[in-house]
Amino acid sequence: MKKMIITLMAIMSISLSSCIATRDTVKINQVEIGMTKNDIQHLLGKPQFKNANENGEEWGYRKMVGEIAGPEEMLFIVSFNGNGEVIAYNSVKEYPYFHRY
Repeated sequence: MKKMIITLMAIMSISLSSCIATRDTVKINQVEIGMTKNDIQHLLGKPQFKNANENGEEWGYRKMVGEIAGPEEMLFIVSFNGNGEVIAYNSVKEYPYFHRY
């Protein structure tokens, strides 16, 4: 009986651990429209990539997104308007061209 309980507990812990999100996923899920560049940098750190034009700026972060059991490296892109506020964000698998800083 004791072995059966230990086996069941092991199976449950394995199945539950596959549903736990990565730390990067948790942080990305906190990003909201209207946040400032300072908010984003505080939450996600210094961006690995930047693009800017007359309409605003985009920051790119390489992050491990998904569940701990099988995360994928993704590029998380945050778009800012001219006032430095988040107007859009998205995760993509392919890495578009960004300038390194």
